Amino acid sequence: MRASILSLSTLLIGFALMQMGNGLQGTLLAVRAGIEGFGALSTGLIMSGFFAGMSLGSLTAPRFINRVGHIRTFTALASLASAAALMHLTFVDPYVWIVVRALTGFAFAGLIIVTESWLNASVASSQRGRMLSVYGMAGMAAGALGQFLLNLGDPATFTLFVLVSITMSIALIPISLARVEGPRSEEEQEPPSLRRLWRLSPYGAVAAALVGASIGTFYGLAPLYAQQLGYSQSRIAALIAFFTIGGLLLQFPLGWLSDRVSRRGLGVTVALVCTVMMLAPVSYVAPSAPILLLGGFVIGGLVLPAQAIAVAHVHDRAPGSALLSVSGGLVLLQGIGAAFGPLMVGAIMDATGPRGLPLGLALLQGAIAVWGIIRMLVRTDPETSERYAARPLTPHPVEGDLR
Repeated sequence: MRASILSLSTLLIGFALMQMGNGLQGTLLAVRAGIEGFGALSTGLIMSGFFAGMSLGSLTAPRFINRVGHIRTFTALASLASAAALMHLTFVDPYVWIVVRALTGFAFAGLIIVTESWLNASVASSQRGRMLSVYGMAGMAAGALGQFLLNLGDPATFTLFVLVSITMSIALIPISLARVEGPRSEEEQEPPSLRRLWRLSPYGAVAAALVGASIGTFYGLAPLYAQQLGYSQSRIAALIAFFTIGGLLLQFPLGWLSDRVSRRGLGVTVALVCTVMMLAPVSYVAPSAPILLLGGFVIGGLVLPAQAIAVAHVHDRAPGSALLSVSGGLVLLQGIGAAFGPLMVGAIMDATGPRGLPLGLALLQGAIAVWGIIRMLVRTDPETSERYAARPLTPHPVEGDLR
């Protein structure tokens, strides 16, 4: 396991730097849009453009990877994301920003597919949960660190946009100079297909979408929930921070556990626990600050690692020929879920008030648990010991070809 992490460290460092830049850019755009007077609707459309771009990128990126390889695709898309950051400065217009934000989403969908497919191809199934947990921790930590970079400049000036571009450009260096190339498969890669993903793992497909919906809902509506309960801005920021910290601290333990037990069974258990916890706050008008923060920590520790568990479960069932199509399909479903979740739960909050957030999250997590139980009754999981028979695709040292 340690050797695998070391050999893939350049990929993880590059991806983490991209996430750091994107974490800063997301907050920066929201703040700058307010300074420019774009309005709530325009700002919401700008943020939604990211997910629209992700949807297109999840269908297109696998073809790029199949044609020119993992490293060239990563460098091309990272360059696009870096350039897009500067486009916000050149054209300060909400309609242009929607398109540019979509370009960023397109690029990041490809970067996620490059990273996840490379990681899944490079480790055995018996190590997949832990490796994806390391990947998840790197992305979350970098994204959280990017938020603090907002303090390094004035959002009303060009400085922070340039900093985003610099960070994303530096992300190209580790992977471009790596002495290994991306994994190669002797099998012809299948085109992206949600139908194929569904046939491989109906549970994994639904779980990926609902976990994406849960994460998008919390990050999008938890600040509104806390605000409606009368909490201060510092408490709201602390709630989001505790949610992320919970995911960081429990990501690897749950990933380690998923390598030793049924991933689907673990996913169902996590969703059930989360559902019960979410139903408890419904009976409270306003939980105290310590309970609110503790709840955010535990929910983050359950919801965020569930994404890696679902991805690992699907890849356990996927043949080498479906590596890219599965990665692209999962990114598409997670993006759809992240866009749909806040809309559905937001409507519930409009009807029921702040308690609609825990109620909506309980519905999403409960759906994962119910669907998982149904699938467990229909189809049994492969024995855990069978994972050790899978052989990863090993990256080769570069000898002239930098693909």
